[in-house]
Amino acid sequence: MTPYALAQDTAGTLWATILDPPGLARVSPGEFRHEEFPARPMLLAAAADGVLWCTRADDRLIRRDAAGTYTVIDLPAGAAPYGIAVADDAWFTAPGLNQLGRLTPAGDITWFDLPVPDARAAMITFDAGGRPWAALNGAGALATVHGDKVEIVELPGGRAPAAPVGITASADGVWYADIAGGGVGHVDPSGSVRQHLFDDPACRPHAVAPDPEGGCWATLWGSTELARVTSDGDVTLYPLPGQEPHGLWVTDSTVWVAMESGTVVPVSRRPE
Repeated sequence: MTPYALAQDTAGTLWATILDPPGLARVSPGEFRHEEFPARPMLLAAAADGVLWCTRADDRLIRRDAAGTYTVIDLPAGAAPYGIAVADDAWFTAPGLNQLGRLTPAGDITWFDLPVPDARAAMITFDAGGRPWAALNGAGALATVHGDKVEIVELPGGRAPAAPVGITASADGVWYADIAGGGVGHVDPSGSVRQHLFDDPACRPHAVAPDPEGGCWATLWGSTELARVTSDGDVTLYPLPGQEPHGLWVTDSTVWVAMESGTVVPVSRRPE
């Protein structure tokens, strides 16, 4: 199996999207309990009511309730949904349409045009105030939505023009992973951006998650490592077994990493 994205539901169960064979899987030590799909799921989000949401490569959103019943939401052809985040509404990225989408519980979708051509919106999150933020991989920027207006926050380049993929909320802003520049960055509520570059320019940061003690964790797809970045910018790297780390999920004691080579790896947040 090839796990890709991770999320934990309200019951404490860890779930993964599986690229091949496509589906969702409950993850426990040494085991995947697989629920197969007809097309690849991509990103995953868990709602407060126990519902799981994921984007799927065949232009659909998938909703799985706590009883295991699936609902399929069709999107326009070519939407190519990728990132998803859920609060009262489900927000998702549709890079094929150069838009963000907002799905209400009643099933209505509102579309938000991105004011940058070929922005390639990737992952999406909510900040502490409930506003959605999306990483724009093709635009070197982040997008946030105020009411019906999309605002753009340009990001600094590093060794290459910025190309953010992962994004996550912290108590004091949002963190993003810059896959091209080889670093992570933080945007505070004033819009100020602070960048942290890793030593390896080819490490290719992919996903990012907040650290409960401040700072963030990031998967380094190119160097097969997990990185912890403190709020002061100190970096600790953890080598990972297998290949191609992508999604991650952080609990009080453990950082779980999805390795596309076929495992989900636990890393202690407080190694001895």
